[in-house]
Amino acid sequence: MAVLSTKPRVALQNVIVATDFSPASDLALGYALAIAHYYGSKIFLVHAIEAAPTQHPGTLWGHETDTDAHEKLHREARKCGDLECLEWLLKGTAEQVIDRMLSLDKIDLVILGVRASKGFRKLAFGAAAEHFFRHTRCPLLAVGPGVGACPANWEPRHVLLTTDLQSDESVAARCAVFLAREHDARLSLLHVAPPAPPPYPDDQQVISRPYFQSRLRELLSYKPSLDYAAEYCVEFGADAVAEILRVARERAIDLIVLSVHRQEPWGFHFVHEAYRIVAEAPCPVMITRRQY
Repeated sequence: MAVLSTKPRVALQNVIVATDFSPASDLALGYALAIAHYYGSKIFLVHAIEAAPTQHPGTLWGHETDTDAHEKLHREARKCGDLECLEWLLKGTAEQVIDRMLSLDKIDLVILGVRASKGFRKLAFGAAAEHFFRHTRCPLLAVGPGVGACPANWEPRHVLLTTDLQSDESVAARCAVFLAREHDARLSLLHVAPPAPPPYPDDQQVISRPYFQSRLRELLSYKPSLDYAAEYCVEFGADAVAEILRVARERAIDLIVLSVHRQEPWGFHFVHEAYRIVAEAPCPVMITRRQY
């Protein structure tokens, strides 16, 4: 009798977790631990001390002495238990530190927490986070303030890939498919189209929905086959982000996957408001960089 391997098909060997020792970072570390246990990953626990006077208070950059920072990192590392965890204390500007972090070879995933703030308009790591999103070559898992504590065994059962169908999103599609296959999860693809303006009749949606569904199918045409068919969803609304969040809540989505452009912060074409998805989503959001 053949014995099926229980080894994960997706390789996540090295995972960076950026921390400022806040509750948001602690939440992100919980997801990192669950992922590391499942995939056998090594964790790089990173904290930074700003070398110059701060411009982003309350971000990744702390103001501790080296001794205090090392002690805090040690406390965080002890939460990793028997997992392999490397502590990394860096100094410098946001760009310098992030570039050093992302220069590591074979980093498979970056995880960070997003802190609630006034109007949900600030990230926990301030301007540094925008640099993360634009320059991270590997997927990034953002854990927002609306996400609950991670269970010991995190198994996403329903993955939602959101797309505006405006440029190459093959990396995001590949990530969504691989994770769905790995965890035997349902996969849904979602495109939000603007409502038909007057004088078009209401049944214009009946005409355009099949077209957009065919475009969604094209995203998966060259990807590994799933054990069961993906779901292709088309919604209509003036506020695309609100529609994405509504679908995520109504369908109990466990993971949202989206993509951004490198040149501009949050270059996601849903009116450039991807941060709203992270800040208000009920589940983690995986972000990939778009291809050209």
